[in-house]
Amino acid sequence: MDCADRIAVLATERTLEPIRRLAQPDAPGDVTVRARMARRRLDVTIRKVWPRDPDRSPAYGWEVCEVGADGARKPAGLDLHSRPSAGDGGADPEDAYWIALEAARAAVDSIRGRASRA
Repeated sequence: MDCADRIAVLATERTLEPIRRLAQPDAPGDVTVRARMARRRLDVTIRKVWPRDPDRSPAYGWEVCEVGADGARKPAGLDLHSRPSAGDGGADPEDAYWIALEAARAAVDSIRGRASRA
């Protein structure tokens, strides 16, 4: 493993640390981390919602919004959401994070495709 790969793995582990803590029963209801994709800054928020039935596991949803260098939402940037009860929310917080990034990647690819056809 070269140095760049090692740095990427360490950065990913550091990003996932607060997301993984959401699986703990006493964890807060949501966490937001910063991700970069295709020269875009994204705030990825993972939300945990406990069901009314105490025997059921929590549901996880996500939100991805594009932000500027100052951390403020970009008015025409990406803005994607998944409700915690939706089937695409994820079975655990880390699954929800990766699903959110896949949705963001698909949206960015779609935007690039439209721009190249114009």
